[in-house]
Amino acid sequence: MLELKKVGKTYPNTVKRTLKDISLTIEDGEFICIVGPSGCGKTTLLNLVAGLEEPTTGELLLDNAPITGPGADRVVMFQEAALYPWLNVLENVMLGMEFLKVPKEERQRRAMRYLKMVHLYEFAEYPIHQLSGGMRQRVALARALAMDSKLLLMDEPFSALDKQTTNMLRAELEQIWLKNHKTILFVTHSAEEAVYFADRIVVLSENPGQIKEIISCDLKRPRKIDDEEFIHIRHQLLELVRKEVMKFAKEEYDQD
Repeated sequence: MLELKKVGKTYPNTVKRTLKDISLTIEDGEFICIVGPSGCGKTTLLNLVAGLEEPTTGELLLDNAPITGPGADRVVMFQEAALYPWLNVLENVMLGMEFLKVPKEERQRRAMRYLKMVHLYEFAEYPIHQLSGGMRQRVALARALAMDSKLLLMDEPFSALDKQTTNMLRAELEQIWLKNHKTILFVTHSAEEAVYFADRIVVLSENPGQIKEIISCDLKRPRKIDDEEFIHIRHQLLELVRKEVMKFAKEEYDQD
């Protein structure tokens, strides 16, 4: 479905490349998590797939068609909910579909369907300022899902939330994914989150970001964080990232 061929990114007036030679194929319906040290280019990679930035080298293909800019076939969910405060919950969820010229009745039907999925059906008419941070992220999730895109791109969507809310939203997202098997590319700093969600975990090396390793997660769902195999993969992932951080720190130290 999604193919990255030797993708690289170098920003103007910088010495190092942010990404280098990223080659990856993602199949329809896969849940892929991207992890790695801070500054390794995880968000840049997501932005390239979204069409918000252009690669310096290589190419990105979605269903064999080049990605040349943003499109309705890819929807991004950011760390912040990015909702419109002058619209209520239902109107926020419907807004993206309005841009796509989806008929009004269909917009409302889809919006209410996904508000039910994220347990906000009864809050459809609420103004945004009356919602908690976790509820706002659930509205953003419903909005992203209602767009019915081929690919859902998620950039650490739960990182700013408390642990209890994060756990609840993880469970809700997993149940929704199990129902519709939407293709998801998910950036996270959390090894636990990556093992909880992913079919495969793509580990990026320190700057410039390259694929260090791809870990397959064929654990049964729903996954339990205290299962022995879950803990084993989490430790493996943490050790890979730790080695990259230490390697970068040593290189920086040796330059002094």
